Amino acid sequence: MEYIEPLKILIYNNRAIKGTDAEGFGGFCECNGTLIQKTWHEANSVKILIAECEKCWETEALVFSGSKLIERRKVKTIKRKDIREFLSEKLSESELEAILNKAKGFDYNYSSFSRARKKLEKIGIDVGEILKELILTPK
Repeated sequence: MEYIEPLKILIYNNRAIKGTDAEGFGGFCECNGTLIQKTWHEANSVKILIAECEKCWETEALVFSGSKLIERRKVKTIKRKDIREFLSEKLSESELEAILNKAKGFDYNYSSFSRARKKLEKIGIDVGEILKELILTPK
């Protein structure tokens, strides 16, 4: 599982699920710290709570079926500064270059950009939202 923090998107079973803001107590971490709720995500018949430990800063996903906890797992958090690296894992070099050039307002290879857009949309990520985050990312 991966959580794209600035977009509030959880990648679960290779699908992007947009979350809704949450706040409050989310349970206890393995380090005995308190988990603070960040977002809730719904996929098929499960609800997934993303929570962050206030002590060790680890992010966890708690997967519920109804009111029953069925899975608890650490989540890789992707902050704004990590979006390029995340994209480099999902896209080819030419596709990544096209996305980055478009975000910067430079000339870009349209067919590479189109392939990148299709790959991201296939998992449910809107390329427009990614472009906005890349524009805000320094470098």
